[in-house]
Amino acid sequence: MDRRNFLTVAGATAAGSAAAVYGGVQPDYDIEAIDDSEGMVVFTYDDSPIEDYTLTYEVHREYDVPGCVAACPGWMAESDEFLEPAQLAEMHETGWGVMSHTYRHRALGYITLIEEVEEGDDRIYVDINRHGDVAGDPLVVFDEENRAEGTVAGQGSESGREYIDLEEPLTESIDVSGYVRYSEAFIREILEKTDEQLEAWRLDVTGFVYPYGRYHGVAEDVVRDHYEAVANHRYGGGHNELEGLDPTTMRRMYVETDTASEDDIDEFMDTAAEEDVLSIVGGHSQFDTLTEDRIRYTIEAALERDLAIVTLDEAFAVLEERTG
Repeated sequence: MDRRNFLTVAGATAAGSAAAVYGGVQPDYDIEAIDDSEGMVVFTYDDSPIEDYTLTYEVHREYDVPGCVAACPGWMAESDEFLEPAQLAEMHETGWGVMSHTYRHRALGYITLIEEVEEGDDRIYVDINRHGDVAGDPLVVFDEENRAEGTVAGQGSESGREYIDLEEPLTESIDVSGYVRYSEAFIREILEKTDEQLEAWRLDVTGFVYPYGRYHGVAEDVVRDHYEAVANHRYGGGHNELEGLDPTTMRRMYVETDTASEDDIDEFMDTAAEEDVLSIVGGHSQFDTLTEDRIRYTIEAALERDLAIVTLDEAFAVLEERTG
């Protein structure tokens, strides 16, 4: 899978033309209006639930502003709780961005162990179980000195401790300071499968969002091989300075009611208008914490400060035209 052709802002060097960013099709945006604005804000929504169509899409249409869906095509294909491909295609055709969120929301980064693993063990205890959902998934358990490979057989919890059961005993002992993650080959397979399915639905994949915010370790290198823009590389923030910007390490701020107050949103938008930054916000429309009122408030807070609400690919196309 070719890497996505976004602008690398560092050093004001373009990684490709605006036409390349859009697969040869020039985007429908008003660069003059964006240049006249006080800055740019990208709205991202995770997981591709049906509420992205029935809630966020409807609210955004009232204000005639786009958003971005971080899609899990495996979930979309399997459950009516998620977007139908035709619904996401409609959103895409009306200006929404589509980003990869892995096929079935798998956590790509590593997770810490909470107990030492001895050679011959077929159960590992973890800080939080993000890798035991699907039997047959290949895992790597490792510390600074040793490494062992295993295959998921199941998962569970006992006495408040979460664990993953393996099909076969591990062949190495791993210190309690160690970690568990998917194998590198499997991470690559996940990303390729995700993009292939989205592209089979005639959707342009224009960036990546890490499930659960798990970006750690080898996952970072693999993601950079596939995408040149990441919306949630690290927690917190949301204001990404344009000078020296690495699009694969951008941050965003959650605007859900349990993570941000209206005052927090106002302060965020003030900074977005005052500083030379690309601002990103995020949320989950299937949660009660992202209400219609909260979406409206966040959009209006941006528009009141004359901020342009754009997709991630529009933002980088605009920045590229400015620099070259």
